[in-house]
Amino acid sequence: MRIDLKSDFGVSKAKTLIRRGFGVDRGNIVVLHPVEVAYLSVNGYSVYLSNKKLELLEVLKWCFQNKENVLLFFVFKDLRDRGRKVRISGKYLVGKDVFYPISERDFVDFSEIYGKKFILAVVDEEGDVTYYKHYPWDCVGEQKEEIEKFNAVFAGDRVVTGENHIFEKYFYGSIKGNVVTLSLVEALYLLEKGKLNLNIKKEELVREARKIEENFDDRFKLYKDLKKRNFVVKTGFKFGSDFRVYEKVRSIKELPHSKYLVKIAKKMKASEIASHVRVANAVRKKMVFYFNNNYLCFERIKI
Repeated sequence: MRIDLKSDFGVSKAKTLIRRGFGVDRGNIVVLHPVEVAYLSVNGYSVYLSNKKLELLEVLKWCFQNKENVLLFFVFKDLRDRGRKVRISGKYLVGKDVFYPISERDFVDFSEIYGKKFILAVVDEEGDVTYYKHYPWDCVGEQKEEIEKFNAVFAGDRVVTGENHIFEKYFYGSIKGNVVTLSLVEALYLLEKGKLNLNIKKEELVREARKIEENFDDRFKLYKDLKKRNFVVKTGFKFGSDFRVYEKVRSIKELPHSKYLVKIAKKMKASEIASHVRVANAVRKKMVFYFNNNYLCFERIKI
């Protein structure tokens, strides 16, 4: 079939193209988007300009004059090759689902995509596409705590106590021998709850914590919110996140699997999001990002 670039990227009315979901039917002409022209050219259609048949690279050069078309093309081709019929609508691809193509190098601003129902289609430098769904996260846990007040000592960048029950029963801190080590966010939380007698005042603990952790205030705010939701909250350091989250812990001997990793981030490169989601998947958890008092969960999906 002949595609003439001088006719609004159109061809004489072709039922086959329309039936396959390409272009817009305008009477005697099927009007195609440049990305559709490039895709059809890749798949063996002939493209002409002033009766001159164009080589594939010439078609691609013409299509990619608009940089947005580059990402649209790779996602369009991937979806079409998978049997998905999609149409191009501005910067989106619309079919059964809505897809938003971005580069792995692009930054994703979580506040801009929060609540928007589209699938992120991330195109890497080799043209491969990975798909991610995202949705607001508003989960709660089941943990109930009745902690008796106990004594502890500030030790430079952490707090230590000999009260093993705080770890064994409620999973605060970590235990080595008969010494339980609490993180600074755990210690401040318990101090504010009136469950901890410490050898320094709250103001001094906060001051020291801010010296040690540049984003201590943000981490403590997140920690308190997760505790308010009745989760058990532990460090996520080994997974590259701020916290890992358990719905409930009855005892250390019957320690369940944590369900979520939570990281503070207002925006992030798509490649970094992919890395965090991959780590979460590898340890059977879901990846959640916290920003502006909101939570956004990302999952890699198959199309």
